[in-house]
Amino acid sequence: MKFLAVLIILFFYRSWQGDNPVRSVFSFTDYYGWFSAKNLTTYWRFGLCVVLPAVLTLILAAELSNWLQGIVWLALSLVILIYATEIFDIEQMFDDHVRWLRSVSEEDQLADVVQRQDGFQMTHIYEMFQSIVPGLFWFLIAGPAGTLFYVFTIQYLDRLDEDDPEVDLLDSIVFWMEWVPVRITGVLFSFVGNFGPTMDYWLNHLTDTEESHSVHLSIMASIASEKPEYEDDVEAFARFAEFETHQLKSLCERALFGWLGVAAVVVILGW
Repeated sequence: MKFLAVLIILFFYRSWQGDNPVRSVFSFTDYYGWFSAKNLTTYWRFGLCVVLPAVLTLILAAELSNWLQGIVWLALSLVILIYATEIFDIEQMFDDHVRWLRSVSEEDQLADVVQRQDGFQMTHIYEMFQSIVPGLFWFLIAGPAGTLFYVFTIQYLDRLDEDDPEVDLLDSIVFWMEWVPVRITGVLFSFVGNFGPTMDYWLNHLTDTEESHSVHLSIMASIASEKPEYEDDVEAFARFAEFETHQLKSLCERALFGWLGVAAVVVILGW
C-alpha cells in the first residue's frame, strides 16, 4: 500500500491544477490560532498543535491498517499526503524565468543576471524539494503520522515570530528531518544526471551539518545537469542560463520519480 500511495501522490503532484483540496477543508491557520488564543506556554502549544495530532494519527493508522484489506489506511494516508503537498505551477514558474532570460539584453549587468539565475536555482529547487520530498520520506519511514508531524512542524514554524524562543529548536527539528531526504535526493540527482562529479560532491559533503540544504541541493543539481560552456558576456550567459534552466527542470522531474524506486526498496525490505 505504501508504494501505491507514493505512486498516486506523485501523479497528483504532477497533474493537479488549482488549490490543495484538503487544505481547502482544513486550515492550519485556524487550528493554530485556536491554541494561540489559550495563552499556553510555548512548548505546550507545540505539543498540542503538532505532537498530539501526530501521535493520534499514529494510533489511528495502526487501528485502520487491516480494515478492508488496507483500503481505509490508504485513504487516510492519501488525505494526509495530499495535505502535506505544496501545490504550485512548476511549468509556469520555469516558463516565467525563461521568459525573463530571453528579455535580457546587453544593457543588463552580467553580475545581476548571474545573481538572479543563482537565486532562482537555489530558491526554487529547494521549494520543489520541500513541497513533497520530506513528506514522502517520512511517510515511508513512519506512515501518515510521520508526514503529518513534518508538515505541521513546517506550518507551525512559519507562523512564529523570528524572536520566538521556539524558533531555534524547530529550525533544528526541520533541518534534521530534511537531512536524510536531501542526501537521498543527491543520490537520485547523480543517477539521473552527471553521476561521477555529483557523487564526488555528495561523498565530500555527506556529513556536513553547517551548510544549508538549499545550497547543497542547488550545487548538486547544477553539477548533475549537463551544461555547455558560455562566453563571458550577458547575452551568452542568458542563453546558457536558459539551457541550464530547462536541464534543471528535467533533472528535478526525473529525480522526483526516482522516489518510486526508493518506495519499492522500502516495500521490499518490509518496512
